This record gives sequence, C-alpha cells and structure tokens, in this order.
Amino acid sequence: MKTIALLLIASSFALADSPRFYNGSGGYEGSSSTSGDTTRYYDKTGSYQGSAQRSGNTTRYYDRSGSLIGTATESGGTTRYYDKTGSYQGSSSSSSGTTRYYDKTGSYKGSASSSGGTTRYYDKTGSYKGSKSN
Repeated sequence: MKTIALLLIASSFALADSPRFYNGSGGYEGSSSTSGDTTRYYDKTGSYQGSAQRSGNTTRYYDRSGSLIGTATESGGTTRYYDKTGSYQGSSSSSSGTTRYYDKTGSYKGSASSSGGTTRYYDKTGSYKGSKSN
C-alpha cells in the first residue's frame, strides 16, 4: 500500500521544477530537484529518498538504493500505475487543473488541484492532506 501511495503522489511531483512539499498542517516535509529527465526526492532533513526518471510516456520510480519500485504510463489524459512486478495498482486522470486518483478497483481515492504554482492534495472525503509549491 505504501508503494502505491508513493507512486500516486510522486507522479504528480515528477519532473516538476524544484518544489517543496508540506503536510496538511503546513509542516515542511521535503523537496525535489530535477535535472534533465530525472527528479530526485529528499526528506525534510535533506536525505535522499529516491528518484523518478521519465522516458517518453513512461516514468520509472526508484527507491534510495536505486531499486525499481514502480512505473507510471500516460496515455490520453490517464496515467496508469504499476508496482515493481508490473501489477496494476491504480490510475489518475487530469482535467482543467484537477487530478483525480483511483485505486486498482476503480474506487476514488482523492484529488489534487493546481493553481498559481501550488498544488493542494485532498483525500477521498475532501479533507486537505498537504501541498506542493514551487
């Protein structure tokens, strides 16, 4: 379950400029940096946590040791997420600045709304969970 959460959240962050991440209480959680087609993620202490590397319409996610933890493939406004074994884990669809997330059964899990350089994340009940800002 932790892997799918990482994939769903990281997909929204992948290949962004240099955002900072905050939890639902406004506390700083970490950052990322992008060079070319690779984004590296860091926790709030600055420790490296993993990366995402994009090639065409596919993004591969790696943990801090460099092991593959999953992939995301985009097609027609929908992104499909897979774990390291290639098993389908869920999807997201984006429209007009809002991304909606679904688990592998198609159940709605939450959303992200982007405006003015900030993306805000919400769970399936609409409760605010955190943000990303550039």
